Amino acid sequence: MQVLTLPDIHANLLEILKDIDAFCRREGITYALGYGTLLGAVRYGDFIPWDDDADLIMPRKDFDRFVATYPRDGRFHCLLNTVNDTEYYVSGFAKVHDPSTQKYIGNKKVKYRYGISVDIFPLDPLPEDPEERHSLIKRAMHCHRRLRYTCKRFPYGSPLLMLEAHLRGRRYWWKKCMETVHSVDPGSTSLYGVMMGATSFRNVHPKTLLDSPSEIVLAGHSFLCPADTNSYLTQIYGPNYITPPPESERTGHGGTVYRI
Repeated sequence: MQVLTLPDIHANLLEILKDIDAFCRREGITYALGYGTLLGAVRYGDFIPWDDDADLIMPRKDFDRFVATYPRDGRFHCLLNTVNDTEYYVSGFAKVHDPSTQKYIGNKKVKYRYGISVDIFPLDPLPEDPEERHSLIKRAMHCHRRLRYTCKRFPYGSPLLMLEAHLRGRRYWWKKCMETVHSVDPGSTSLYGVMMGATSFRNVHPKTLLDSPSEIVLAGHSFLCPADTNSYLTQIYGPNYITPPPESERTGHGGTVYRI
């Protein structure tokens, strides 16, 4: 197996992004670059030099249609709560990965099996009341973390969390995740955000965020992004997002990636 360098990984991520972009434009599916991928495009016109993945955001209805219709026989595969003989990825957000690659993070107690991948996060309705919103996001994070832990084996992490995750099982926590993200009537709120995969309470945006996406160049290719990139990135990273972090914090997600 060939070990891939960070430039190799960026080149592969770009090919996946281009394939997703072409599919979404052809099918009328709304998406946008998000998180560090959008930050890299704004700050560098490229991937963040030390980053080793890519992120997209989609409104829930577009996310569901994308997962259901993205070609299953193409070069890249879409994974969402996927369990089979060759691919194992349990989560409430999707990945489009290159099955000709394999990422090894170094923890043999984790069953995830996927290669270089683009994460796709659904945007779900959120309550306008701050306390209700905080409570809902907290519940989503609780359920999603346990869903993810169902594919980790003992002994790993918090014993009580592991016990709760495995006693209930993957199907139970998947159901709880879906009940949580669909618990708010979309017509009752002007807000949405990422709950599946959220690690903070900052993922809150106006539902108009992607009404009229703009274009932005990443690594020489044009992709869709929120029209107001400044408001989006400020909400996620704070007002100083354009300033790179100290060198000691310039790290990716880690692991070794192979071409198989």
